[in-house]
Amino acid sequence: MRLVLVLFFVLAFQTTLFAQLRPFGVAGQMLLLFTACAGVTYGVTVGTITGLIAGLMYDFTLATPIGIGSLALGVVGATAGVYLYLFPNPIWWLRIVAIAVTSALGEIYYPIALAMVGLDGWIQFRLLKIIAIVVVINILFAPVMLIVSRWTLSERKRAT
Repeated sequence: MRLVLVLFFVLAFQTTLFAQLRPFGVAGQMLLLFTACAGVTYGVTVGTITGLIAGLMYDFTLATPIGIGSLALGVVGATAGVYLYLFPNPIWWLRIVAIAVTSALGEIYYPIALAMVGLDGWIQFRLLKIIAIVVVINILFAPVMLIVSRWTLSERKRAT
């Protein structure tokens, strides 16, 4: 329940504040960052489920077919979760490096998913600029989003 509520706030920031603040004409991808943080912190399963939910929520705000964002962010969460298999107890800066790599891959997954359903024109040379800017934005916001995702997905202890 907490995940959906926090994702609503992240989606609100994504579609309002970060849609207006566009450094070099590129919007920051906060749902992508949240999904990558969830995967890097909790593994493949939690990252994939977080990505599927976040992507579905984001799909309802876009004019693209429903499920494309869900597919792309689900794969981002799974990709980020694979990182824990490679480094079971990573240090903080290695998580941020993994988030940067996953953010770059996530910006590639979405146009590929759009091309798979027949929406052409998404894979362009401009994609390299978008990847670079999104990676820098996600690196800057990663420490805060790691804390938010850790709080959101942590299990609460029940008082008996």
